[in-house]
Formats: sequence, structure tokens, C-alpha cells
Amino acid sequence: MTVATSSGPKPVIPADVAGYNYMMQNPVDRHRADYPARSAYGSEETSGCGTRGVYFDDRANGRMASLNRTPDPADSCLNRIERGWKFYDERPWLGGLFYWTGFDYRGEPNPLEYPAVGSEFGILDYCGFPKDEAMYLKSWWTDEPTLHIFPHWNLRGHEGEEIDLWAYSNMDEVELRVNGKSLGRKPMPRNGHLSWKAVYRPGRVEAIGYKDGRKVLTKRIETTGQAVKAIAECAWSEDGLQVINVSLVDSKGRFVPDACQPVTISLTDGLRLLGAGNGDPAFRGQERPAPGTAPESFTIPAFNGHAQFIILNPDSAPVRVTL
Repeated sequence: MTVATSSGPKPVIPADVAGYNYMMQNPVDRHRADYPARSAYGSEETSGCGTRGVYFDDRANGRMASLNRTPDPADSCLNRIERGWKFYDERPWLGGLFYWTGFDYRGEPNPLEYPAVGSEFGILDYCGFPKDEAMYLKSWWTDEPTLHIFPHWNLRGHEGEEIDLWAYSNMDEVELRVNGKSLGRKPMPRNGHLSWKAVYRPGRVEAIGYKDGRKVLTKRIETTGQAVKAIAECAWSEDGLQVINVSLVDSKGRFVPDACQPVTISLTDGLRLLGAGNGDPAFRGQERPAPGTAPESFTIPAFNGHAQFIILNPDSAPVRVTL
């Protein structure tokens, strides 16, 4: 039997396995001394996430930058998702942790208010598009060489401002270059992240990852042009049900991370739309056809470069998506 507690030992005293909802609310180390035979794990821990692709608060419109990039008032910690991961990794007598949450979901927009209509603490948005925090976990949960830099470099309106550039990676070292200038090569702390400060000017950011002194990975982000094309990819298919993920790209084929143009799916050849989304936690538009209707097309705005359609496509007909 397991029980989760948000504070205090009494709810978990009779449990075979204690679940701790947030290490900041539970004296986990003291409980270890008081109950040395007890098994325990993190039943709920903060992800610190915000709105996918948003790096400057837009709370009046229901969107927020990740809380991981600002100090926690409780303990001045940067990167709350990292704080929990380190805590449980450093204590082998604890059985790991669960993050709140895997996906964004409707309702509970705390700490925001309307027009936010959903929680923004998912590691993935409600369509399953990953946030930056997903790459932090990929770096330290998997052995796959990983290097992710952010924010994106389409920061119009912030020219001349100093920007914190972060890297999530399992490389030994990472070097960062902004518009051809090296900002230095730094060792990656275990279970950590790296950061550099740079003045935003349109152009290119390049990160180079090193393992055992050898260059292993190079990642680039560039200031793109406007989105001119929608690329549709079948992300999942079973028994005629398909999830179609859409990415918006510019004239050079580069993903446009701030593109929010309307995207239209053509519902011909026996296709039927079940629903659509874009991962925007403040989206309040239509997400499915009206009951009893079978439109020949359906349009939804992309959000920060992505949209999604869920369709019935029993004959696996080609899917046409356009801007």
C-alpha cells in the first residue's frame, strides 16, 4: 500500500511505501532518520514548466514563461525540474519521482487566471508537443547523445536586450557561439544545465557538444523568415485513427517557432475530423466540427509553429494540410 502526503508524517506511517508530494513540503531526510526501514518515492514533484515556446511572460493573454528560468522565491533555486531530479538521484534509498505533470490539461490554470483555461505544468503541451523541459529529462534519463539550446532566436521586439541562453545536454562540455562569436566552452554539471548571456540580434546560435574531448553534436537555431508552408506528419495511427502533427516552416524549410497562422486540413477521400488542437493553454476557439456536420475542411490557428488534427482515415488516404 502507498499513500501520498503533502506534509507531515502521519498519513504515511501505516503505508508500506511513502509517497512525498513535493520535497519542499516534506522533511524527507528527517523521515529517513525516523523511519529507516520505510520505502519511499516522490509521488508528485514540480516540473516548473510554462507555455511551450514562450520566453517572456504574457499573462494578460493567459501564457507564461517557464518558472524554471526565474529563481524560486522559496529557496532562490533556478530550474525547479532540476532541483527535484537531483534530490531523488542523490538519495538511492528513494525510488525516484513522478512529475506534475506529463501533459498540460484543461482547467486549473494556477498561477494564471482567465483567459488561461488550462494548466501549463506539463512537460508536454496538451497535444503532446514537447517543451524545453522534456529535453532536460531526455539528457539525464537516456544515454542518447542530447543537446538542446533555447530560447529560439525569433525574438522580435527584444533586439538589444540581454538574453539568457540555456543548454540541456548530457555532453561533458558545451561551447556556445552567437552570430559567429564564441561565448566559451563550459563543463556540464551532472544533472544540471548551462547558461550564457548574449545580446539578442537576429542571426544564428550554435552549440557544440563534446564527449571525452571529441566533438559529438552540433545544434543550431536561427532567426527564420515567415512561415510559408505546413508540413504534416502522421504521429500515430491505429485502426484507421490517425494523429496528424503539423509544423510550420519558412521558405528555406526551417521550423518557425513563433508562427501562429491558420492551418487548414482538407477532409476529402473519406477523411473525418474528430478534433484539432495547437497546445495553446489559452485557446478558446472551435476544436471540432459542429455535431451532425461533415465539413470538407477545418481550420485552426497554429500555436508557436505547431497544430494537430485527429482524424478517421480508414483507407490511409493522403492528408492535405495548407496555410
